[in-house]
Amino acid sequence: MRTGRACLFAATWIVCVTGYAGRPQFPAWRGGSVSLDIEWERASIVAVGDVDNVTDYGEQPVNGLPWPGSVGVDKLYWCEGDFQVAATLKGSLTSRAKKYLWPSPRPGCELYEHDPDLIASRYETRVWFLREEGGFLRPLYDGGGAHYFVGFCAAWDDGAPLLPRQRVGVFLLTPFANCAATADETDKYARYLENIGDLACILLGKEECVQRIRSLTHLGNASLRTAACDYLKGQQYTSCE
Repeated sequence: MRTGRACLFAATWIVCVTGYAGRPQFPAWRGGSVSLDIEWERASIVAVGDVDNVTDYGEQPVNGLPWPGSVGVDKLYWCEGDFQVAATLKGSLTSRAKKYLWPSPRPGCELYEHDPDLIASRYETRVWFLREEGGFLRPLYDGGGAHYFVGFCAAWDDGAPLLPRQRVGVFLLTPFANCAATADETDKYARYLENIGDLACILLGKEECVQRIRSLTHLGNASLRTAACDYLKGQQYTSCE
């Protein structure tokens, strides 16, 4: 099963409303572990943006989360924040669905790590896989290996003006946008290419996608050349020349 390098965490849901005596009721947690191209297909909304003004929504005791859940978790800490939209790649955002609601197995309401030694702390653009439920924006899956978002070390308005889908496709196939500023980071990006290639080809179309992946073979990194050629042969049934 493919996994990505983006931040993790998502099939039936119960609506989120304020419950008895002002106590919140919580959605049914669900887990999922799918590749990025499948998340694209299943998400009703895919948008560029970020979440701010984060607050606690409530604590929910749980007794064993359904597969694929987190082993040993006995409480979920639900959080909400304002979803600020920069662009929409798929679907649309209604005026009522601006709050983003998600659970965490630990307190603190952190959607992602802020450790300056981690690549995620360098993200300038995030692309979120979303759906609407009970007046909230929700992650496609709550846990189990799926992604809340894909992050990039490039600002959303970097480069030539492009349509949102094309811009994200280009970002996916640009090592620097994927935080690959050193040889070691480029090696890591090469291992990541298999996970993002299918989504990039959905967003760009096969012809442009293949051309851009072929261009990666000329950047002077042996690992990246091997990964690009393997992807083109195994997934797109073409050569890297």
